[in-house]
Amino acid sequence: MSIVAFVMIALGFAGQLVNSQGLITNCTWQTGLLVDSFLGMYCNNDDWADYSYDWTWLDTNACLANSGGNLYPYGSGNYWSTCKNCSIHKSNVTFLLTCDCLNANSIFSSASYDLNLLVWNHDGILGCLDHIGNKTEKGPF
Repeated sequence: MSIVAFVMIALGFAGQLVNSQGLITNCTWQTGLLVDSFLGMYCNNDDWADYSYDWTWLDTNACLANSGGNLYPYGSGNYWSTCKNCSIHKSNVTFLLTCDCLNANSIFSSASYDLNLLVWNHDGILGCLDHIGNKTEKGPF
């Protein structure tokens, strides 16, 4: 691959990242809802002519892994198989996912991860790492 092609691909990817928006700053974190491992909320879309929020769902199981009782970002995730009693604790600063997860001693202990550090919004769709959720104009609220 030529250096020009590589630079053009890299710039295209960087452009997509620039268009992505943060979770707390561009979604209505107050209406965030966790159903099993699925996170749903209203997020800003990019249609500035008809500016609105879209309802979006993301399976957080694809974003996080349980390693020794701690939650970490991981591309193929699968924390849901070793964690239970998950909930979200939200504020205008953090968006914590907290679960009871199996630790290295096979005992459930509390584990948390700030989803604001991992989950992003792009055009009204939540995503994490290389996973993209879905969106609809109508949500539960």
